[in-house]
Amino acid sequence: IAAPTPLPPVSPGLTLYHVAIGRGTQNYTCKTSLETDTPTAIGAKATLFNATCASVRSPGILASTPNLALAYPIPTSDTADVLLSGHHFFLNNTTPFFTLDTDVHTWGSVATKKVSSSLAPSDAPAGDNGMGSVAWLKLSGFSGDFKEVYRLNTAGGNPPKNCSGIQGTFEVNYAAVYYLWK
Repeated sequence: IAAPTPLPPVSPGLTLYHVAIGRGTQNYTCKTSLETDTPTAIGAKATLFNATCASVRSPGILASTPNLALAYPIPTSDTADVLLSGHHFFLNNTTPFFTLDTDVHTWGSVATKKVSSSLAPSDAPAGDNGMGSVAWLKLSGFSGDFKEVYRLNTAGGNPPKNCSGIQGTFEVNYAAVYYLWK
């Protein structure tokens, strides 16, 4: 599946280090519960699961995994811990952060900034609220171990079109494939 507007290519000289399925929430806020107010993005949080081998063995299946992951709660079992790569969250409303450091391994972390985005394809999974999938992204690392991060094959995560009946912060479930380059 290709993005409607292609993202810039990986910078020359970089090597793919890790591929992860992210399962979590996109986070938003509404100042008022009025229909004239629109949700404002305030970050995201996700648990990252190792999909590096799957990306080589079955790239077609990997692309459909976010939609499957969205159908289930975020795993917390011992089995999930074996596949745990790390976590994704925001340092502030504009700085995505990825850490692949856990109790089992130390693979690195990175603070990033958005370089480019593309709307998710029109046939991307709409998510449990039916509002569609968040954009595909190219992120650039500015502090840490990774140089670039791509968010592709998103499933869900878009907020409602307006804040009618919603006030304050809220979460929307999403899943995606993340590619981390060194």
